[in-house]
Amino acid sequence: MLRFLIYPVEFLIYPVSGIMKMWHILLHSVLGLSDSTAWMLSIFGLIIVVRLTILPPAWMQYRAGRIYVNLRPKLSQLEEEFQDRTDAEADDELQKARRKLFKDHDYRVSAGCVPTLIQLPMFMGLYQVLLRMARPTEGLHATTHAPIGFLTSNDVATFLEGRVGGVPMPAYVAMTDEQFTFLNTNHDAVFRFALPFFISAAIFMSVNMVYSMYRNLLTMDYKSSFAVGLYKATIVMAFTVPVFPISFGLTGPAPVAISLYWFANSLWTMTQYITISKLLDKHFPLTPEYEDFRELSKQERRDRVRKKRAYKWGLRRRRLLMVLLPHRIPQLRAANRKAIEDWEYERYAARTKKQEIKDKRREAVKIKRERERMEREANKPPPPGRHRMRRETRAQWEAVPRSPNGPRHLKRS
Repeated sequence: MLRFLIYPVEFLIYPVSGIMKMWHILLHSVLGLSDSTAWMLSIFGLIIVVRLTILPPAWMQYRAGRIYVNLRPKLSQLEEEFQDRTDAEADDELQKARRKLFKDHDYRVSAGCVPTLIQLPMFMGLYQVLLRMARPTEGLHATTHAPIGFLTSNDVATFLEGRVGGVPMPAYVAMTDEQFTFLNTNHDAVFRFALPFFISAAIFMSVNMVYSMYRNLLTMDYKSSFAVGLYKATIVMAFTVPVFPISFGLTGPAPVAISLYWFANSLWTMTQYITISKLLDKHFPLTPEYEDFRELSKQERRDRVRKKRAYKWGLRRRRLLMVLLPHRIPQLRAANRKAIEDWEYERYAARTKKQEIKDKRREAVKIKRERERMEREANKPPPPGRHRMRRETRAQWEAVPRSPNGPRHLKRS
């Protein structure tokens, strides 16, 4: 499993490092910028090229998600039409209806997952190239460094010698005094330079997550307990994830080059998400049918939550009364027992009904497949050769009359 995750990253290091090298050649050899400035701008150029490369798959993913959201009322209607059917053709007809609905609205299921499989390795390759250049495995004291994709040992060495605002690119806040001395800098200089970038990255991430939560609330599937639970988990992450750039940047090995990457990448992510969201609202707006369906689903969920809350508070209230009114304990205990039985029976009845329909449908499918298998066996032509001769010999054997003196014999011509 680890190799499966590492090999795509190793493979993508080559194109990512090639893009960064081309930017450095353009800025340093063609435009005549210094090595330090060229390497700094190469980081931003690398982010621009990689993010523009994966922008079309990202748009496809957001577009597919919006189309699917608008199809939820019709998909829910299909589920209601087929939920009580127990015949063998119910599942096949439901899938055919879903496929026809997707085809009519130009929705492809692969458009929702394939772009993620493309974007994630690209992000990992981009981050790994910058991390390996800023923190080589041989250490900062080494005179030669291992190549990183298309970047040679000399490229890595010039990158490590580069400075941004007078601060070395491989320097980070949590370095030891010996490392600061080796890089000819100090803790305060690195701290003053890197902290604004880490704070800016955290702010961009916070804005992106808050806006994303607002957008997810507009497209929330209130009929799915998993979707609601995931949204609640996202609320918790909105307060914890933005803290990571600051905490890791100030206490972990986060070089200045990585702070520049986090700043630029977070800014791009925020801008891209807001822009794509506006384009979606313009070209693929939420339909009135979906908005009515969303409000109805929200109200149904509120009713379920209110009913469950009333059930739990009723149990708690009667338990409290048992303490305050001991003489009514038998009646209150009986009331609690009846409330629990009614609640459990209602849940059990709903689950049992669904399970019975699934079992009947599964049994109908099994009978249908067995019938089709028997029909295929009946319509199957007799096999040639030895098996046919055996069948013909059997027919001849049955046609011969029984001999009174012994077993039947085949007539020979």
